[in-house]
Amino acid sequence: MRAVLTNLGITGDIQPFLTLGVELRRHDHRPVLALAPEWRHSVEALDLEFVALGPQGQADMRSVMATTLQTPDAVEQARRFLDLTMPLVPRIFADLRDACRSADVLVGGPTQPAAQMVHDVTGIPFVSLKYNHFGVPSLHRPPPPARLALSWLPAPIVHRLNRIRWDRERRLLRRLSAPLINPHRVDLGLAPLDEPLQMDSNSYQLALFAVSRHVACPPPDWPPRYHLTGYFFPEHAEWQPDPALAAFLDRGDRPIVITFGSMVHRDPGAMAALVLAAIERVGCRAILQRGWSGLLPERLPPSVHLTDYVPFGWLFPRVACVVQHGGAGTMAETLRAGVPAVFVPHLNVDQPLWASLARSLGCAGPAVPYHQITAKRLASAIAATLADERLKQSAAHLGQLIRSEGGVRTARERIEALVGGGTRLARS
Repeated sequence: MRAVLTNLGITGDIQPFLTLGVELRRHDHRPVLALAPEWRHSVEALDLEFVALGPQGQADMRSVMATTLQTPDAVEQARRFLDLTMPLVPRIFADLRDACRSADVLVGGPTQPAAQMVHDVTGIPFVSLKYNHFGVPSLHRPPPPARLALSWLPAPIVHRLNRIRWDRERRLLRRLSAPLINPHRVDLGLAPLDEPLQMDSNSYQLALFAVSRHVACPPPDWPPRYHLTGYFFPEHAEWQPDPALAAFLDRGDRPIVITFGSMVHRDPGAMAALVLAAIERVGCRAILQRGWSGLLPERLPPSVHLTDYVPFGWLFPRVACVVQHGGAGTMAETLRAGVPAVFVPHLNVDQPLWASLARSLGCAGPAVPYHQITAKRLASAIAATLADERLKQSAAHLGQLIRSEGGVRTARERIEALVGGGTRLARS
């Protein structure tokens, strides 16, 4: 089976597709990663086939992220991201269609509208892969975050109210994405979509959600083609830490780790200084990951170790707490490790939702929104989390459950069943 895997975005948007590619190759399939040019090295380092989509250097994701994070407003953040990335769709569509000419299946992510277009033009079997479930409406639950419990009302009234609330949310997102994507579809002779980056981006053949069932239970009105597979975790069995990191971990009590991943701060020096001030207030040991911002403090006390990339699957089980931005992948790795978290949501599209969900699961302390962060607030949240034994117990229990799942295996088996069955369902 030749499978083309594609998405746009930052590390958390791409990592699930790399992990799926490795799983497919292990089972004698031919995965092709069709991504932006800057991902070539990451793909080829895994000995996977790579196809570049779009021009080199245009809409560099670091600059996109820096521009996006200049505002705390969720709608404006989404608009800025789309304004910078959607003009590339015609070129990406052409490249992706070429890559799919001899493919058996196309697997597309939530920020890659060209995947749906290639499917609509060619009829190639299409699988959508998303790493959160927040945007799927249900009569049985309101849009997150659910601030008002309605369980005391009769079920028909609850269902009606949930429908109203979902309709309001969907209208807002529709106004953002449809005007930017539908002109490209019309140019190809395709019908416009109501929600090209929401419900209409879920495949009508197979829609996979790489989320644990222990974190999100699918509601009874989900269609049969929707599947929660479990999280996708990359393997790092052969990875070894550098001697300095290994020595730091062995030197004393478990440290906390601070990682903001692919988030880009306007003033990395000021952000690094704030984080160090918070660590000093708490009086704990810490590992600070530079991330895409390149956090580099002017001074580094002996209690803090600065590092570049370290696989989360290796690092997180060795720490006491993970201070993070709330990306889907970082959230998943934290839950798998069985350690509590402190969330500093940067992107207000889904990161506050992960923070709220982790808090409701008893696995996270108080969140500190990035645009409201101070050293005092961050220190208070870290200290409260480290002192809460119930958080540690809940996180450890959930970690055991998540480690028993095989999300990427389940996804591969679903895709094999789709292609093996020759399924080509019409849109309905």
